Amino acid sequence: MPVIMFANVLIGSFSGLLVPEFSRLLTGGNYNRLKTVCDTIFKVTFIFSICVTGIFIIFSNEISLMVYQSIEAGKWIKILSPLIFFMYIDNIIDNMLKGINEQVSVMVCNIIDLLVTISIIFFIVPIMGMYGYILSIFVSELLNFTISSIQLKKKINYSVNFKKFIIRPIFACLVSYLFIKLLPITFSNFTLNTIIQIAFFILFYLVFMIILDKKRVYINFKNFW
Repeated sequence: MPVIMFANVLIGSFSGLLVPEFSRLLTGGNYNRLKTVCDTIFKVTFIFSICVTGIFIIFSNEISLMVYQSIEAGKWIKILSPLIFFMYIDNIIDNMLKGINEQVSVMVCNIIDLLVTISIIFFIVPIMGMYGYILSIFVSELLNFTISSIQLKKKINYSVNFKKFIIRPIFACLVSYLFIKLLPITFSNFTLNTIIQIAFFILFYLVFMIILDKKRVYINFKNFW
């Protein structure tokens, strides 16, 4: 889990700032701006989270070897990787809810999440072992994400463009993966080789996201001049 949550540091660095910003907009009654900011933050977080998810799925074994000097953890990193998306988005949603004076709702959600997780650990883990623990993490994160999303939707009528926020980033990940496989990156140092591959993956990902969104980029560039 520490490895999976590592990139969340970047999300956490600005998610805490959402609390005073959303409080200011709510106090001023600027609901349209509140929705616009919410939509923009979701777009950025979705794109970032899917990129990180792709990195951990593709390079799970390499990351396991670099961090733990063993490939054993690679399997668990890959299994838990899809949760990155929900964990990071949920972090953002919780701070949005706190910013619009819904701290009690966040607390209730966390309590429900905790009770369900404890129940799974108590009843399921003794039977299923490690897989039961993995199940508890999946249920916990998905439950927390679902409840928080519903709570936020009731307060802010945000919109998620499935094509732009999810389909395009996933497609960019797949294309980036194909490109790095074609690159002859073969340094003798395993760690350096992996870091360079990940760096190229991120670079290709960003380039393809810009290309897929080239119409908006062109319009903004034209307006700038």
